[in-house]
Amino acid sequence: MPEPSIYDYLAKLDVADLTIAQLNSATELTNLDPVNIEFWQGVITLNRVLSDSRTFPHGLVIPETGTVIAQEILDSANATYAPSGTEIWQVMNIDIKGCLCALRDGDGNMSQITADTFKAGTIYLTRTMSIFFNNATGGAVTPTVAYLKVAL
Repeated sequence: MPEPSIYDYLAKLDVADLTIAQLNSATELTNLDPVNIEFWQGVITLNRVLSDSRTFPHGLVIPETGTVIAQEILDSANATYAPSGTEIWQVMNIDIKGCLCALRDGDGNMSQITADTFKAGTIYLTRTMSIFFNNATGGAVTPTVAYLKVAL
């Protein structure tokens, strides 16, 4: 009986919905063996399709995808911003406007962003790593986040 192909494991998924995690999970179902060469050719092909269709060459940001989120947050309210699907955003600037600002993971755990932590390195946002604002300033404020997409 022939080995299943990667396409059998990922049947009925659109390329737009396929994630690297799903591709990696499917590869765990087989061994590295000369018999599986066709399986691994499919994995390499799909990996290349994801890379070429979602990112700009050489690790550059995707041109003309820059956006600034600027939405008013009422006093005692909060807001969370995250990419949808498989997008990855590279944060270029944050204007906190007196709010508490933090990175928030998919489990709700947070790591506060301050001027010092923002200077420490690049911030990337994904569907499961968002940016969170809590407004306790006494009035409505409009914090901003400027980002560029690095993956679709």
